[in-house]
Amino acid sequence: MNILHIDSCVRGDQSRSRQHTAATVAELIAAHPGAHIIYRDLAAAPLSHVSGPLLQAMSRQWNAAIPMHPDLRAEVLLSAALLQEFIEADIVVVGAPMHNYFAPSSLKVWLDRLLPLHDPSENDCMAEIQVVLVTSGADDPASATLMRHYEEQLQAAFASIGVRQLQIARSSDFAAQADRA
Repeated sequence: MNILHIDSCVRGDQSRSRQHTAATVAELIAAHPGAHIIYRDLAAAPLSHVSGPLLQAMSRQWNAAIPMHPDLRAEVLLSAALLQEFIEADIVVVGAPMHNYFAPSSLKVWLDRLLPLHDPSENDCMAEIQVVLVTSGADDPASATLMRHYEEQLQAAFASIGVRQLQIARSSDFAAQADRA
């Protein structure tokens, strides 16, 4: 069992999504002793934004007129490694708090690294990956529509690379359960 654990909230230990992803991964470890965990804290170790040359290289549309300097080569290799981590995971737990009505830039950059590298012929292997999307933010009733749209955007992004097993776990629901316990 390979579990990929992604956190993206900048609030550190104060983050509900981090608390929820940690609890979710702990439950998975209890259910699958010996599971291999890969942890990425996208806020603590942010990825660089995708530049035009990086996007060209990642999407295999490289123009030979653009020099492949060592920094760009390192970014291309990192992007390939991120995709490989994702492909090799059986379960991916993603902390996806809504910041200012959108995904945190750190999460967006991670998705930007996965989406262009995806080869549609890999959709069958992506269909086997279970993604648990831990969302948080906009808990008031007036913002419920915003939260629903945010979750739909993330679902569409994962669906575009072939993920068919996606579960949304709202941190507000997790907090309410913890309060009752």
